[in-house]
Formats: sequence, C-alpha cells, structure tokens
Amino acid sequence: MTNSIMDVLLGPLHTHFLCARSAYAAYLNNGRQFLFAKSLRRMNQSARTLLLEKAHLLPPPLQEDAVHLISHYDIWLELWAEHRRRTEPKLNDVFAFQNAFRYPCDAESRLEAFYEASRVSP
Repeated sequence: MTNSIMDVLLGPLHTHFLCARSAYAAYLNNGRQFLFAKSLRRMNQSARTLLLEKAHLLPPPLQEDAVHLISHYDIWLELWAEHRRRTEPKLNDVFAFQNAFRYPCDAESRLEAFYEASRVSP
C-alpha cells in the first residue's frame, strides 16, 4: 500500500465520513434546521466529488462500494435541491424530505475498514 492512496483518497474520505456524521447529528439535534442541512450538503457534495475523482485507486470490490455511495449522494443531492427550490427555507426553518434510497452504511463500513487496515500496514 503506497501512501498516495492514503493521502489522496482514504484519509480525506475518512475525514468526510467523520464530518458528515457530525453534521447529521447536529442536523437531528437542532430540529432538522436548514442551517444544519446546508452543512450536511457540503459534506455530501465534497465526498461525492472525491469519490468521483479518486475511486479508481481502490481495489475493484471497493470501487463498487464507491459507486453505491456516489449513487446515494446523486439522489440525495437532487432531492435536497428540489426541496430547497420548492420550500425556499430560511436558515432556522425545518428542512426535511423523503428519500427511499437509503445511505449505504455497509459500503461506508468497508471503506472505513480498508482505511484502518491501510493505516497499520507498512
């Protein structure tokens, strides 16, 4: 394992996952306000971009996980944008919408496990 995949993908992706979890918790803990939904959107958009640009560095089975995450982000971001367009929320307004396409937790878990294993490998 070279440091390049750690530096350009795994490390930044791990940070994205941590920040997204924190943003989602803040969103839930603060009444699902638009202000916190905006933060979550930034995290999801950034993770999507990173995966689109660097997922080719992953082993093939993990590339499939990246595709599942990208698909989720694509749908979530479209729903987010449409809901914002329809509701024109203020920062403290509730901002929640339905999404039948659930977050692929297993894909994130496998990528996080690969990150952890890569950290301890020489």
